Amino acid sequence: MTVPGEVSLAGYDDIPFARDLHPALTTVHVPYEELGRLAVRTALERSPGAPDEHLLLGTHVVVRDSVGPPRSL
Repeated sequence: MTVPGEVSLAGYDDIPFARDLHPALTTVHVPYEELGRLAVRTALERSPGAPDEHLLLGTHVVVRDSVGPPRSL
């Protein structure tokens, strides 16, 4: 099978190696550094007895060469 001719391929975590593959791998980027900073800031600023806080960080797809256009069936 050929990528992206017959099948599209996507990964997760957007590691630097994904750019070096042939074809370059489409991946989901997770903002781990921002997640870590926010977790530490939230823990340090939390008052004792405060209710749990739910935070939401976005991810995004980094489109590279391993995903082709949709085909009709």
